[in-house]
Amino acid sequence: MNTLVSKDEPLRTSLVHIGYLIIKELEKAQDQRLSLGELSLKLRKKQVVEYRPIMFALLFLHVTDVIDFHAPYVRLLSDS
Repeated sequence: MNTLVSKDEPLRTSLVHIGYLIIKELEKAQDQRLSLGELSLKLRKKQVVEYRPIMFALLFLHVTDVIDFHAPYVRLLSDS
């Protein structure tokens, strides 16, 4: 069975935790949207610097219809 969080990885780099940080940043933003550059700068301030978990978190949130992409923005969907 696949899990979202591995027991072998630190929780701070898990896609679930980073997804949570992304949602919180989008909720704070005006119009609930941020560009990918703005989002990466905000995550960098929270010591999230590796691109791989960020990409997995963005993919996870997109597949579960929490966020949507409208170039160049990542937008929080209103019904989530």
